[in-house]
Amino acid sequence: MGRMDNPGIWDKIQKSVQETEQLVIQNKNTLSMIKARQTLEYIVKLQCDKAGMVEGPTDTMIRELYRDKWISRSTAEHYLQILALGNRADSEGDTSPDNARLALQLLQEEAAIFSGETPPVRSQQSSSQRSGSARSSSGSRPRSSSRDASGSRVNASARQAASRTRSGSGRSGSKRRKKSGLDGTDLLKLLIPVVLIVILIFLIRLFSPKPTPNTETTPAPTTPPVTTEAPTTTAAPETTAPPETEPVVYKTTTTLNVRQGPSTDSSRIGKLDPDVTVEYVEDYDDSWAVIMYNNQQAYVSKEYLTEAGE
Repeated sequence: MGRMDNPGIWDKIQKSVQETEQLVIQNKNTLSMIKARQTLEYIVKLQCDKAGMVEGPTDTMIRELYRDKWISRSTAEHYLQILALGNRADSEGDTSPDNARLALQLLQEEAAIFSGETPPVRSQQSSSQRSGSARSSSGSRPRSSSRDASGSRVNASARQAASRTRSGSGRSGSKRRKKSGLDGTDLLKLLIPVVLIVILIFLIRLFSPKPTPNTETTPAPTTPPVTTEAPTTTAAPETTAPPETEPVVYKTTTTLNVRQGPSTDSSRIGKLDPDVTVEYVEDYDDSWAVIMYNNQQAYVSKEYLTEAGE
């Protein structure tokens, strides 16, 4: 997203993140996850306003932002994870401190990326807790980003590694490297989980119910008897063409998204400005209308169309 032009918006987001952190410190885990969700909803609404999207449910807006390439896949996954933790805390009263810390850490990172700043540096203990909780709760892959913040961390790590290499090269003459290898205890630790998994798979297959074969039979199709009567021809009644009526012209009442299908989940192929006349084709249902857009049929919401004469 890059640094925002309005500093007041970032001050509001930063203050909300700090309030979430204070709730975690005070062990008010349920309130902290709800606060993290509210901050996320504000960030998502700002991004949708910039993208010109119609406001809707938060999870739908997140998926549309990712589909239109306004956010990365990992950012969309983090947004959905913060939303799920906040909904669980709101509906079920979740008080897990691990979930509260995870929601805070994801919010801190995504808020920093949203503003174009480097994400906050966390301690080794909190980082390990976050990675363990993330793998157990969502199984998502580690983030990979080409932003300036990630590049700064990579360059800093490279400089630190080079410094350690130069400082250690002067003392390497009197030290020997340890030989890497696995002893018997390490091999046993690796084999025990494998054996347990094999036993578990065997027990599941042994006790799982076998599917019963479907013995239903379908009746043989019957063919109707063939008749040899000669077909009779009847004169078609004369029809008169209905009187021509003037077509109804519609125009937009606000900025309107044009989609490939009659659903907000369908891809957006364009946008119409307010008071623009549309080439109306027909009603698709009570909510959607079919129009001609760029020499092809497309769909718009009927709620934002009105007759040109009104």
